[in-house]
Amino acid sequence: MQKVTELAFAKVNLTLAVTGRRPDGYHTLETVFQSVSLCDRLVLERQETGLSLNEAAGIPAEENIITRADKLLRSEFPVLGGVRVRLEKNIPAEAGLGGGSADAAAYLRGMNRLYGLGMTGERLCGLAERLGADVPFCIRGGTALATGIGEKMTPIKSRLPLWMVICKPETGCSTPAMYRRIDEMGERLRQRFTAGDAVRALETGDLQGLCGSLYNVFEEAADLPEAEMIRREMRQSGALAAMMTGTGSAVLGIYPDEQTAAAAAKVLQESRWAVCCRSSEAAG
Repeated sequence: MQKVTELAFAKVNLTLAVTGRRPDGYHTLETVFQSVSLCDRLVLERQETGLSLNEAAGIPAEENIITRADKLLRSEFPVLGGVRVRLEKNIPAEAGLGGGSADAAAYLRGMNRLYGLGMTGERLCGLAERLGADVPFCIRGGTALATGIGEKMTPIKSRLPLWMVICKPETGCSTPAMYRRIDEMGERLRQRFTAGDAVRALETGDLQGLCGSLYNVFEEAADLPEAEMIRREMRQSGALAAMMTGTGSAVLGIYPDEQTAAAAAKVLQESRWAVCCRSSEAAG
């Protein structure tokens, strides 16, 4: 095999609570991850040696998480051949959509296929955990309850096909800065642990129940007036619920059907980055 293509699906957090902080500085979470159809595209092609990666969305190749993933993979497979990666970015940065994590996961899956490395899903997730908290989920995708730092995953058999609009304010959110804000606010944050309610709603196909269970602790920490404005506009356009996803700054709106979601996205696109998308069952 000389060339493979991998899709790197974005993720949203339907619930997200910070449950603690480990001695090594990593925060522990309780979150419901959901893959969505918005995705980047990676084309991997064999070359003689090393990694060649284009600059995408203003991110220099040497700063891209794919470069870190390549170094990690070569530490496990020292005689691995070279690869040229063409990355097409559609997922915005600093949005809480896991774009970098999705790209790293797609790179690992792609190299596994391109060079026939024979890594199981479990081994891929083990490598992914060393790259970031969201990367193991992005290896498998779908719907899952995650705890620990995001690496302990329980798949959820969702009976809810979700139509969503994702809209990103002009201002982005730095993930490290958001976690520092969480630490500063400490007990002042109102933690709601709604993952159990969300899981039951997904498994029983209860859309209203899911919308009543949405929660993100980072909304309070972010304090973004534009995000609140977007939430209000989404509700006015027919969203059943709207909230910030991940560490922000993108806002997720859940709609009753594709037609309503598409119409809402069209209006939001007049002044901001916005996209209509659906839940995705699996990565790759």
